[in-house]
Amino acid sequence: MGQYSHHPLGVRIRYKIDNFMAKGSSSIFLALLALFTVGFLIMVFLRLIANIFLPDETLSSVSEIPWRVYVSVMEGSAAETDGDSNWLAKVVSIVGVLVGLILFSSMVAFITSVFEAKLAELRRGRSLVLENNHTLILGFGDRIIEIIRELIEANESEPDAAVVILAEDDKEEMDNIIRDNISDFGSTRIITRSGVVTNINNLKKVSAAGAKSIIIMNSAASWRSKPDKKLADALVLKSIMSIIAVCDGESHPPIVCEIHSDRDRDLAEHISNGTVKALNEVSVLSRMIAQLALSQNGLSVVYSDMVGFDGNEFYFYQPDDGWGGPLTFGESTNRFKSSTPMGIHTGEGEIILNPSPEMAITDEDELIVFAEDDSTIFYFNEPVFKSKVSVIPKIEATLRTQRVALLNWTPKTEIIMEKLCSYLPAGSELCTYVSEKNEDMHSFKTILKNAYPDLHISINELDFNDLNKLRDIEPQSFDSLLILSPGGKTIEEMDAYVISLLIRIRQILLETNKTQWPKLITEVMDSENIDIILNSGVEDFMVSNQFVSQIMAQVSEEPLALDVYDDLFQAEGSELYIKPVSYYFDFDGKDSITVPYGECVQVAQLRKEVILGVQLQSEQKNKDKMFGISLIPDKNDEFILSPNDGLIALAPDES
Repeated sequence: MGQYSHHPLGVRIRYKIDNFMAKGSSSIFLALLALFTVGFLIMVFLRLIANIFLPDETLSSVSEIPWRVYVSVMEGSAAETDGDSNWLAKVVSIVGVLVGLILFSSMVAFITSVFEAKLAELRRGRSLVLENNHTLILGFGDRIIEIIRELIEANESEPDAAVVILAEDDKEEMDNIIRDNISDFGSTRIITRSGVVTNINNLKKVSAAGAKSIIIMNSAASWRSKPDKKLADALVLKSIMSIIAVCDGESHPPIVCEIHSDRDRDLAEHISNGTVKALNEVSVLSRMIAQLALSQNGLSVVYSDMVGFDGNEFYFYQPDDGWGGPLTFGESTNRFKSSTPMGIHTGEGEIILNPSPEMAITDEDELIVFAEDDSTIFYFNEPVFKSKVSVIPKIEATLRTQRVALLNWTPKTEIIMEKLCSYLPAGSELCTYVSEKNEDMHSFKTILKNAYPDLHISINELDFNDLNKLRDIEPQSFDSLLILSPGGKTIEEMDAYVISLLIRIRQILLETNKTQWPKLITEVMDSENIDIILNSGVEDFMVSNQFVSQIMAQVSEEPLALDVYDDLFQAEGSELYIKPVSYYFDFDGKDSITVPYGECVQVAQLRKEVILGVQLQSEQKNKDKMFGISLIPDKNDEFILSPNDGLIALAPDES
């Protein structure tokens, strides 16, 4: 007696059938095929028996019977094959038609349903990805379009590049968003799949182990609540561990991710021996915005060009046949025609930006070269330009006190205030305006005042929607006005707030009839709003979403790039400045001088600086000409420069 013997026979049979069918579509198909075969053989047998009792005179031979049965079963037509046969053959043929209708139609219906299920599975993005050496993106958020654009640009020289996206979003929705925002994919194929990004099986399906790099998106924006950001950081860490598990603990592709917490960021970078690069959006953007506030207009254009693949980037370069003998960093700046060394990556792994001109370069060292493309980097064993200037003007370092206003309290505000305080000369004033003060703000202000007693620091409440209240703070009295993007439900909503505030400030400034406005710097989220921002009188801007996306894309291609950015945005060491040409050349009372770019590069070495380009004041309002910015031109290109034009310098300070 079996374990199911106490149940009725019919119930037991149905249970066995259910278990068999539950095994999957292949079992069902085999069962239907077996039934069809058995049915066919039974009908052949019946026709043979019928032919024995009542021979069918329409048959040429008995061997024709299987074909007659096959036609009746498959085509469902008894009249066509047995229209002239005897009544018994006709009866058997009709039975065969009925068997065919039931069994064959069941097989067709089953195949159709499986096919439709497969299509539905493909639409859901559950299928396997057989790619190798692809870029894998985990997550689908506000930055995804900008990241894809950068990767398309980076893959321009590759004949068949692939970007694979795994996210919990619906595949069709992801595909539609990508198609609506990107028209030209170049040689890059975009492949989307739906699934939990921390699931090991899903990571195997998208060939995570075979990727050349992996980008992990953070699901919580910087303006979200602390619990949201904490959970999002935890999911990023889990994704990293899942990738390591997929690779069986062996070497895994380089990973770049975004993590809000300093503690979790350090944890991520130490999980796998330096192969994980964790970016802190707030820290990077804050330090950069602080630099924009106190620099000459146009620095944001330089940074945007530097971090994007559609422009100039820095590369880690070492000639195949070595440096050709003893070489100092100062000498190396004159060994490239249309690219410029900006630092050294030592054989010990240290990043040094703008090192001393006398620093020796060893055969183990790489130069960090700023260039349009790695194909444009050509090293010469001899100098490419002969400098004629050996003396630079004496510049009196006169640091003028400044008044800076910071509008809106965001996660970036504290870092920006701290960085501004480290830059501002004694006696300067930093005024922060917020919609509502709280105790944490007061405590932070106290810390800053104790650290910088020579600065005037204040945090004030202000109704930004009240035009009269805005007039009361006298925007025209400040040297710089920084407008930060507050949190919001959508990017469009955040930019709309910033633009409306800019319009009110612009109206107040127009009322003053002053020819010299304060420097307006704003943060926007969507690059599509740049033209609107520029028409509001803004002189420098930071497209936050685009900037962070570009950095993440670049770091995915070159992990060491993040170390360079970390060094570049620090208050210590060398930073980017746009300095007056008069710091480098003596005009002797002339309105302008004609100077080869190579001369600019070599003269800067006398000031222990690296020059990356030129800014022409006459073109500062021209968007089509990069607002007057010309980066790394050929050493022999000549420029007509006035004292008010600028050189883009990597230097220890602004003086």
